[in-house]
Amino acid sequence: MNPSYHFNEVAGFVAGTVGPRGQRTFYLQVRDGSSVVSFRLEKQQVSALADYIANMLVDLPPVDIRSVPDLEALVEPVVAEWIVGGMGIDYNKDVDHFVIMAQELHDEDDSEASAATLRFAIDRGQASAFITQARDLMEAGRPPCPYCSRPWEPAENFCPCHN
Repeated sequence: MNPSYHFNEVAGFVAGTVGPRGQRTFYLQVRDGSSVVSFRLEKQQVSALADYIANMLVDLPPVDIRSVPDLEALVEPVVAEWIVGGMGIDYNKDVDHFVIMAQELHDEDDSEASAATLRFAIDRGQASAFITQARDLMEAGRPPCPYCSRPWEPAENFCPCHN
């Protein structure tokens, strides 16, 4: 059983990748003081999390630009604690923080109760910085095929939909 992590507030929350375009592995890193924990996930999960947070921010007061931290890179070496399966997010208006929750991806044979969890809180400035970083990661990927919108494979310079 992998360890669970719960942080009330974190010093940093970033998304990043390891590997070349077309073969990137996506990670989330949470920093709390001197400890750094990393979690592997899918590109679509990073994108969906950023989009969801952005939609939630629309209904909140504008983010003070001074509260947005500088974008940070992943702390190397990146070693994933576990792979993220399901994710959830909530907003605690009493403390003006987003609470992000993730659950470890588990096999069908494993009990969901034994899956590790991640829970941490970020402020609106950290949320805004994450959105920017996640969107930059999406734009840095392979361009879409002009016909089918799937990722273009530059090494092959070919897409099956061209036939």
